Amino acid sequence: MVNSLTSRSRVRVGGTVLAGLLLAASLAACGSSGSSGSNNSSSDQSTDSGSSGDSGSGGDTPSAPPSPTVMSSAAYEQSLTSVNAQLAPDVAAVVNAETPDAAKTALSKLSTDAQNLSGGLPSDPPDTLSAPTQQLSTALGTLSTSADSTASDVGSAVCTSASALAEFTRSDGAKAMRDAATALGSVDPAYGKDVAGFLPAPIADQTRQLGNGQVLRHSDGPGSLTINNSGTDAVVTLTKVGTKTPVASVYVRGNANTTLSDIPGDTFDIYVSSGTDWDSAAQKFTRQCSFSKTDSTWDFSDSDWSLTLTPVVNGNLTVSQLGAGDAPNP
Repeated sequence: MVNSLTSRSRVRVGGTVLAGLLLAASLAACGSSGSSGSNNSSSDQSTDSGSSGDSGSGGDTPSAPPSPTVMSSAAYEQSLTSVNAQLAPDVAAVVNAETPDAAKTALSKLSTDAQNLSGGLPSDPPDTLSAPTQQLSTALGTLSTSADSTASDVGSAVCTSASALAEFTRSDGAKAMRDAATALGSVDPAYGKDVAGFLPAPIADQTRQLGNGQVLRHSDGPGSLTINNSGTDAVVTLTKVGTKTPVASVYVRGNANTTLSDIPGDTFDIYVSSGTDWDSAAQKFTRQCSFSKTDSTWDFSDSDWSLTLTPVVNGNLTVSQLGAGDAPNP
């Protein structure tokens, strides 16, 4: 008996200006003697003279502020060394990440540090470095955006730490930093090394595949499963019901069919992993990965089965989407 199961699947201050409220005080003579009046007059003249002198002094034009000093080359180089000191360890953490989660954490930290550095570059660099410094500031902001974008892709668009690193090395931010380093290096080669010497060269994506129908885990039994795949490459894995213990698994290329034979006469769950670029060492697809599990169990004790991986109209099989950590190794 053959059962065919198919799947279905973002004041103005109104102040009175005290211009020197000139209070013209008129001093009247007080029935004193002429000599007293003369003395008073002398006193008045002395006071007037002092006031006149104060007014003249207060009217002096303030001296102009001193011209800003230009940063020395040595101080400027030290500022670039701080860029290296903060970003080099962040990039090294991305390079050395062993898991997707570790890569995501490292990329997020790199994004934060690059953004903080973009606004902290010297505002008074040597004249020949003014334009390259502005270019570097912009590049750091772009690097921050690219690192954050790659971190967001981890788990779906990129599925391994190696693919996350590859995407980051080809990003707009990495390119902008290399371009800024070239501009700085034209003034002094040491400057360019400080700001981009820690960046790996661009890493190209790979598209590795196994042969259609290649068995990854052998089993022994009377049952068989015919698999029809009109989507991307996939790995179909049978596990003991309720567990992630694999019993049999097979690789099916996109737009191809295959039959997995020698399946034990027992009941199993079926998991499907699909994507692009199969990494045999990691036993997973590195890009555009997805994971699912059929909602039905499969009894091979007296039946052979057929499974269609892509949704079809009026299909009689439903599946549940899973996270990467919920799928078994094949």
